Amino acid sequence: MGLNTKLLCLLLLVFLILLAGTSAVQAGASGDECLTAVVEDISPSSVGIDEEFTIGISLENCGTRVPENITFEITSVPPDIIVTEDLAAYIPTFIYRDSRRQLIYHMRTTPDAKPGSHIIKMRLAYGNQGVQQITYYNVEVFVIGEHAEPRISSVKTNPEYIYEGDTVDLNLGIENLGKGIAKSVVVNLNHDFKGIKSSTIGTLDINASQTALFKFKANKSGTFDIPVVVEYEDDYGKQKDEYDIKITVLDKKGSLNIASVKINPVLPQQGDTVELTMRIENTGENTISSIRVYYDHPFKGLKESYIGTLDPNEDGPAVITFIADQAGEYDVPVTITYSDDFGEEQIKTGINLIVMEKNSGVGTAIMILIILAVIGGLIYYNYKTVKSKDAVIRQLMEGGSNSANNKKE
Repeated sequence: MGLNTKLLCLLLLVFLILLAGTSAVQAGASGDECLTAVVEDISPSSVGIDEEFTIGISLENCGTRVPENITFEITSVPPDIIVTEDLAAYIPTFIYRDSRRQLIYHMRTTPDAKPGSHIIKMRLAYGNQGVQQITYYNVEVFVIGEHAEPRISSVKTNPEYIYEGDTVDLNLGIENLGKGIAKSVVVNLNHDFKGIKSSTIGTLDINASQTALFKFKANKSGTFDIPVVVEYEDDYGKQKDEYDIKITVLDKKGSLNIASVKINPVLPQQGDTVELTMRIENTGENTISSIRVYYDHPFKGLKESYIGTLDPNEDGPAVITFIADQAGEYDVPVTITYSDDFGEEQIKTGINLIVMEKNSGVGTAIMILIILAVIGGLIYYNYKTVKSKDAVIRQLMEGGSNSANNKKE
């Protein structure tokens, strides 16, 4: 290769290099548009319920040209979050290629906001209409809440000592020991007795307490572990806690007793009209109502007597009359029914009744014996009384004689 040829090739190479450098400069001068949104700050970082917070957005130029026709907007907000600013911001152009633009959105969570992650959707658009660029962003806001903790703080029963057959008022103290409010509190008592098994309290503030009221009939004795289920809502939604309480029911304690039975005449004869009186006593601690006594006798006449209501330690008569038209000895079944808060209860017992035959010698002999016993009793009582009087008179006379002797001396 000649010298001229080498010089020509060298000049051609330099020309190509210069041409390539010119093209690069021209491209850099025209440049490209690039804009990005950066979440700079969420304050506070963990947002509480019904609390204000801010989100700071920085729009940064990442290209070689100054961006124009910039629109940044919030396109979707969760129902638990309220934005107090305009959702859209329009910026005609950046002043400098390296400048930044700050956007601050003021927001707050609602009083019933649910704890957890909440996504706010945003949109960034820029550029001329023909070459508009659009970018979508998701911003996560984490809402924190507090747990409620309703617990059983006390267990009280009335009566304090429960006997089989008692109607029991049970009061459960429920106290909120958590850091959140317990709402829609319902206490369920899973017992096998007749009575109330659910009690609604409502809302329990922090450190507040209320009483869940129950009533049941202790129809069997023993010691029972009764599950208690407390249902409620706190900042994290519906909750359910389970506990146990122990209830002891003692052996059956009679509430209604027969205080006395009176038959008039005492030894009725065949054909007599008989009045039968049974006095019923309430020996329990609760008022008993709708008390009826039914005598299942075989005679003509009344068989049922209504007493009504008896307070504790009160008694009442159940009186019937009938004609003893048949002689003999009878075991008369007696059924006592009464009502309490959970329905009708009954007690079964019986009395023995003897009806003498008319003009029966045995009956007459018995009556004579009874009369003689009464007369003997009266004579004995009179004898004791007279003897007592004689002794008193004698003492008085002896005392008078002693006094007279003392005066003589």
